[in-house]
Amino acid sequence: MTTTCARPGPLRAARRMLTAAVAGVLLATTAVTGAAGPARAAGYSGPHPGTFTGLGFDTCAAPSDAAMTAWLKSPYRALGIYIGGVNRGCRQANLTRDWVASQQARGWRFFPLYVGLQAPCSSYSRRIDPAQAGAQGRAAADDAATRAGELGLAAHSTIILDMERYPAGNAVCSTAVLEFSSAWTTRLHEHGYLSGLYTDVASAGLADHVAAYSRPGHVRPDLLDFANWDGVRTTTDPKIPSSHWVPKRRMKQYQGDHHETWGGVKINIDSNYLDVELPVRHRTARVTPGRPWVRVLWSQVARAIR
Repeated sequence: MTTTCARPGPLRAARRMLTAAVAGVLLATTAVTGAAGPARAAGYSGPHPGTFTGLGFDTCAAPSDAAMTAWLKSPYRALGIYIGGVNRGCRQANLTRDWVASQQARGWRFFPLYVGLQAPCSSYSRRIDPAQAGAQGRAAADDAATRAGELGLAAHSTIILDMERYPAGNAVCSTAVLEFSSAWTTRLHEHGYLSGLYTDVASAGLADHVAAYSRPGHVRPDLLDFANWDGVRTTTDPKIPSSHWVPKRRMKQYQGDHHETWGGVKINIDSNYLDVELPVRHRTARVTPGRPWVRVLWSQVARAIR
């Protein structure tokens, strides 16, 4: 896996101290915390979702600009946007580069979703070809990266592969999904984006990726987005080992397909709880010209995290 947690030992400690010393000046991504109520909106231009702890929602089609403004009265501050894929279900009349820029200016974070080819053993008509799984995964990543760039989503944003439920017990099917997913992640990294995987806890998709987590040759997704509609706002689940996708590499869809009304606007949504942190190596530095001491500190941080 190309994106990892901080390494242990003195180097880790040194990196933490250096990063802490200049974080307020250098880091463009900041945490949004508190799921109990809405955070004060502020402009954001970094990777999506970046570093974020709190509530998000996804809906089939991107809401209008007016609806997004009305929903600033909600406790949600992140939105799932369906940026592409051959199995994407809704037209996206509102999803443009200008719309993305407007919502970012209001402080919204995104978790981009891509609904590509589905498992060979699923009921979808557009499915992965087991003989071409790796090539198809790379092609999906190429398309996703292009669409993310067209929307103005910053480098190091996480694009989540939506892999809907499929049954266990079919080795050819499971192998094809893992080859597709691994190629997807590898290729997204080459484009400068991070990868995510959406799966249901009842799907073989979760069990397959858990089993392959440390398998040689498999490139696991950077973020796990899992569905368990039990209404509990957490990122832990008995089916996910505590050592996997940590720290802060998970989000959970905890409630599906319901209506909520905020600011007088009703939208059909799924509700999500995110607890994610952009890895240090992917954070964006902002160095103020004319302050050499800042550049010196940042150079020390950069050396420490290599």
